[in-house]
Amino acid sequence: MADIKIPTSFNIDLEFESADIMKRFLAWLIDFAIRAGYILVVYMALLSFRPNWSGFDVLFFLLVLFPVVLYFPIMEISMHGKTPGKRITQLQVVSMMGNPPSVSQHLIRWIFRLVESPLGAFALVPVIVPTVAIVRTPYNQRLGDIVAGTIVISTKRKGSIEDTIFRDMSNTDYQPQFPQIMKLSDRDMNKVKDLLDRALKANDEVLASRVAHRVKEVLHIETGLSDTHFLETVLNDYNYYTTKEH
Repeated sequence: MADIKIPTSFNIDLEFESADIMKRFLAWLIDFAIRAGYILVVYMALLSFRPNWSGFDVLFFLLVLFPVVLYFPIMEISMHGKTPGKRITQLQVVSMMGNPPSVSQHLIRWIFRLVESPLGAFALVPVIVPTVAIVRTPYNQRLGDIVAGTIVISTKRKGSIEDTIFRDMSNTDYQPQFPQIMKLSDRDMNKVKDLLDRALKANDEVLASRVAHRVKEVLHIETGLSDTHFLETVLNDYNYYTTKEH
């Protein structure tokens, strides 16, 4: 797998793992099995009615071919960058900036999927173009990913609720110090938490200092707290303001 460094709003890169070709192929096989099963079930159901009228072809297209061709954009848009196959194999489509792809990006990926593998909805083995592209590109992208500005990453992560920004402040008399913290989003705070955890784990005071400096700069905060204490405080403040009942 290739490590992908994505710049954040704190001018510090976050790292992701791109999905290797075997995991992507496994995800594709799962999605293929789902589509093939759908075709078989609906086709057998239609045959049970023994239609002998001219509208059968239209009905077959609407109920079978049309949903199968649109499987990937429908699933990836509705499941936030995932399909059932990607969810099982712990993969996800994201933009090159790390955020969820737009609808237009999903549609571009789908259009190029049809160009790269016109029989991809029905053939067992994808054609050579997407396979070669994934193998040859630095971040294991197929042509549709390159044009759309997206990448498939591994979402596999070991951890628990302690790995998130959530901290239970309901049973404490905690007094927040920095109300400015509410100018940041959950996504911003998750980045702060992730970077702080990395700094603490590696005993990296330089990283902690860079993150703390950037947060202070963005929010116009002046404080004498140490860098790690400051970051812990802003995480607690954020939880207080978002969860505390007034």
